[in-house]
Amino acid sequence: MNGAPAAAQPAAAAAGNATPLTDALFQTSLCLNCGTELAGEHCAKCGQKKAGRIGGALVRTEAWSRFRWFEWKVTSNAFRVIPQPGTVAREYVLGKRKDHMHPLSLLLLAIGTLLLVLGGTEYLKPQTGGEAAQKMYELVRSYSKWSFSLGILAAYASTWALFRGRLGYNASELLVLAVYCQAVFVALQIINQLPLLALNTPQAMVWHKRWAPLYMTALQACLLMLACRQFFQLQGWQSAWRLVGVAAIFAALKWAVTLGYARAVVEVVLWQMSV
Repeated sequence: MNGAPAAAQPAAAAAGNATPLTDALFQTSLCLNCGTELAGEHCAKCGQKKAGRIGGALVRTEAWSRFRWFEWKVTSNAFRVIPQPGTVAREYVLGKRKDHMHPLSLLLLAIGTLLLVLGGTEYLKPQTGGEAAQKMYELVRSYSKWSFSLGILAAYASTWALFRGRLGYNASELLVLAVYCQAVFVALQIINQLPLLALNTPQAMVWHKRWAPLYMTALQACLLMLACRQFFQLQGWQSAWRLVGVAAIFAALKWAVTLGYARAVVEVVLWQMSV
């Protein structure tokens, strides 16, 4: 053989092939990040804590304990999420977590960067002046921070509708995929805002606000198709109709949720302005 422990074979197969995910993967004495035999709670080679299957309690615990913003390997893998969101999410779900930034940490970092860029482009600032307009602008800006998470709902609902139960992934593990995808969606929004830092004219702003929601939704839907293909390890045109379906459901839900949230914000702001 090649010298690898016999017990490593099932774990390696589960991590590399499109086999159903079960609790048995995590019932191993091997580190799921590097394959080293565990002698305690943490791996003696890479330092990762023994991985357990992702569930609600584990997500809450790791969200507070894994803010490793500036580790080089984690940072480089964070950039890897943009072309490979599904692959990174699958690796994270299968137990390779030390080298990947927690999905919520990555999303918060992306949202914080986007807010800085939006402040530079004054994208949410009203075109007309006045004290009332300024007050409304501040209210809208405070509520807009929550809108950057709406894509999670659309991505999660669409993947759950067409891929639930595939390869044994549970609801929390599908949520990991949705959060990683949303972090990439926000990164694309940052890139989309950058031209306005150099060409911030009224005409450019009007054009951008009119067309950006359309082409960005289409781009995000295509990225979700890619992420699902990577996450569920689909080959060629396998389940092509599911990929097209998940993109269509995502686009419809994203549009509906965003429109509903915008209307709710308008109503709340108008109510606060009248108080």
